[in-house]
Amino acid sequence: MARQSRICAIAVLMGGLAAALYAYQESGGRMYPTIALPAGNAGQKTYVIRIEDVKAIANPGLVILVDNTDASAKGSVDVNGNVYPFPQSPAGLLAKLVIPVKPEHLRNGLNRISYPGSSAKTYQVLDSRIQAVNETSAQVAGLSYLPRAAVPGLADFDLVTNDKGAGKRKESELVPWAKRGTVRYYRAGVDFNHVDRLIEMFKEARINLAMLQTVTPDNLQSPEYKRYKDFIDRCHAAGIKVMFDGGTGDVRLNAISIDSVLLHPQMRDWVSKDDLGFPLWRTPNRSFWPDLKNKDYRKEVLKAAEIAVDSGADAFYYDWAIGGTSDLLGFFNDVREMTIRKGKNIPIYGNCKGNIMVEERCDFTKSEGTEEAGVWDGKWVHNVAQARFYYAAGDGWKPYESKYEGADPGKPNPGAHDVRDEMKMGWKRPIAEAAAFQSFFAIAEAGRPLLQGWIQKDNAMAMTAWADICRYHNFLADHEDLYTDVKTVSNIGLIAPPVIPSFEMSLKRAPLYNALVELNFMYDVVLLSRLSEGSLAGYKAIVIPDVPWTDENQQHVIQRYKQGGGRVLTVGSSEELRKTASTVLPASLAEDIQKQPVRDEFKRELLKLAGDPLVAVQNARYVIANLVRKPGSDRVIAHFVNYGPAAESVNVRLNLAGVVKQINPKNMRLLSPDNVTKELKDVSVNGAAVTFTIPKIEIYDVVAIN
Repeated sequence: MARQSRICAIAVLMGGLAAALYAYQESGGRMYPTIALPAGNAGQKTYVIRIEDVKAIANPGLVILVDNTDASAKGSVDVNGNVYPFPQSPAGLLAKLVIPVKPEHLRNGLNRISYPGSSAKTYQVLDSRIQAVNETSAQVAGLSYLPRAAVPGLADFDLVTNDKGAGKRKESELVPWAKRGTVRYYRAGVDFNHVDRLIEMFKEARINLAMLQTVTPDNLQSPEYKRYKDFIDRCHAAGIKVMFDGGTGDVRLNAISIDSVLLHPQMRDWVSKDDLGFPLWRTPNRSFWPDLKNKDYRKEVLKAAEIAVDSGADAFYYDWAIGGTSDLLGFFNDVREMTIRKGKNIPIYGNCKGNIMVEERCDFTKSEGTEEAGVWDGKWVHNVAQARFYYAAGDGWKPYESKYEGADPGKPNPGAHDVRDEMKMGWKRPIAEAAAFQSFFAIAEAGRPLLQGWIQKDNAMAMTAWADICRYHNFLADHEDLYTDVKTVSNIGLIAPPVIPSFEMSLKRAPLYNALVELNFMYDVVLLSRLSEGSLAGYKAIVIPDVPWTDENQQHVIQRYKQGGGRVLTVGSSEELRKTASTVLPASLAEDIQKQPVRDEFKRELLKLAGDPLVAVQNARYVIANLVRKPGSDRVIAHFVNYGPAAESVNVRLNLAGVVKQINPKNMRLLSPDNVTKELKDVSVNGAAVTFTIPKIEIYDVVAIN
């Protein structure tokens, strides 16, 4: 019976398919929307476009959004049996193509637009329209590096490429408790049967932000709401902020359950559908992707947010905030306007899956694609590149969460390597990594055995894991001043597309990003979308990691930097960038840098351009250092994270010329949450250079200077 009900529900959702094929009309007098048909056996993708009067379209043309273009692909489109070649485009980008079409090749009624499968191996058509165009020959009308998930159609592409950054919040607008370096976060689940123990745990680990990981009851008289409100009040009484997990009942920003659709047929209009009108599953046979364009659906999700605000929630969390960029921006604007009406300043946390444009509008973001840091089966695992990009995406001041990416232990790719008896055990190193690189670690996805073990205190191994968390969190709380109001220090700028490494598809630069930090060439990421006059000031050298395209303004900024004495190393990249560069290395280096001879060559070339690194670490292969500074002062903090076995007698040299005016060797402190000697040896200062020996780096040591 349940299966029949589900089939009936899906049938109802698809019931308008036949009508939809003929209901599309000319939109705004210019653009004719399309219906995408399923790809054929050869990979051919076909659209049908209904035109009522071909003669009414002056200068008709195809406007196409293509993902992962390739200049050598020789793509083409078939319009009612007439083939038009694609214009050439830089590889690996989202491209908006405009191809004028002869009026006689179009017809009144349905037009069949096909993209041959033989050419589709190197690109994918995301959207295809017929409209009046000004172009007289096939052209690339726009390019973008944003991931495909962020730009599903031409309207969103135009929004992204024309965005000037309006609507971003300022650092001064963020509530003080949410500042970078102040957040100690728990989101491993709420056990309402053991709230006393949860509050006790929060105090033990100095947790100051807890996720209320449950739906928001919309019946304010229900027992569920009383339990919900009581938890918020208990946390507030203990000085703990509470983050609302956006949703009410079975309706959330990222999912609508099939049960909700069965019980409430009007919700079928809230479900996202493909071009043929088929509903889009989020989890097959369990939940659908919602349609953020639907006003009634948005109203329902906003209702949950209002209930949370009125109940005392301190922050919003919208997991899997993906879809059309314009839809998400509109939704977050609605949430912000609601809080303003209520006189509240509530941070918005958006897990936007690498959509930097949307993440810029949020106050918190989440680092994606992270694993448990360490050396596992000979493989060095760290998440520093992710951290650098999220730091850049957040303008250097917005907080972002780091955690093991993936699912609970026992599921594929859990992100945790040290798993014992279905419990994650290696918490210290990821917490250290997050803190050292200006993030905060989320105690999340613990799994039921571990969660119940430390809540009920009945599992010695679980309690050991909790003791590790408490030890490190207490260290961060005791030394909070080292993590707040600091900025990264680097003499190398990495000019990169606005694509978080874990969301790059064909532009695989992560090995290059990783090699830089493994060689302790710490870099600042300068996103191409933010490149402007003055943004490269202060860097001795810039590295351009195989960037296939820059616009005229970006190219001009790089040329001006070079003319002013800056040095440019490019790996591959466009012809214009190669001509500008001081040193050009082959594009293959971006992936081949994992080979030692290639890595050695890269190091030699970068040393020639940038000079000695700010931090040099001797006799400790798996230690990565990060340097931050308190702006307007000579206070510098050096973080050392060891990803391998404990390192003894680690020799360090800091080259702080141009960073500080002087160094007081008597005012240097060695700190660590680990049980190691906390006294520097062999301290020597020569001008702005200081050398010292750290007796032992087990996992995490910090050296505070001045």
